[in-house]
Amino acid sequence: MYRTLPFLLMLLISCAQGREQKGIQLTPVTVKKQKEEKKDYLTVLSAAKSFKQKSIDSDSFEIIYGRFIVDSIIPFWYGTKWNFYGNTQEPQKGSIACGYFVTTVLRDAGLHINRVKLAQVPSEEMIKSICNRNSIKRFSNTVMPAFINELLQSENGLYIVGLDFHTGFIYHNNRELYFIHASYQMPQVVIKQNATESSILSSSKYKVIGKVNLQL
Repeated sequence: MYRTLPFLLMLLISCAQGREQKGIQLTPVTVKKQKEEKKDYLTVLSAAKSFKQKSIDSDSFEIIYGRFIVDSIIPFWYGTKWNFYGNTQEPQKGSIACGYFVTTVLRDAGLHINRVKLAQVPSEEMIKSICNRNSIKRFSNTVMPAFINELLQSENGLYIVGLDFHTGFIYHNNRELYFIHASYQMPQVVIKQNATESSILSSSKYKVIGKVNLQL
């Protein structure tokens, strides 16, 4: 089973080929394009759930599936508009708030969670419900370099970070830390950025972070 995991991952990522690393999409999306992307998104989700069922007991599941979520599911959301009250369930359609972005992506990735309830609670409560308890760390008035250094010492994988008034994903891929979130700063869309360059991260006095339990 372990030898087949990288091959399966390559097949899954190919479903979203061409969307990786786009970051911000500002060009208008036509109705035809929306329909095509919705079909592609549903295909990726179907493949993801099948992959999860077959591979969940693998020692490397957490790393491989976390990478798949970042490389193949989340890119469909880049450019989706942020709104404080947004709760869309479809990429590129309507708007989405930061908490709903996190819970919708994880729900779509096959985690058995309450998308609405967890999106509406304080981010620390969401983290306690979704993340491995022994991975949760809290930082108060910690300077950004120390915060980044602490994260770089952590295991690779997909994390949720809760801030003073915001939440999103942190992805640690052994070389870099990426902050992926529905940003309230201009241009107010879902983006992926280097964590060291995020003013939203650096300005938050309180931070709590936990590694997502992808086996939920």
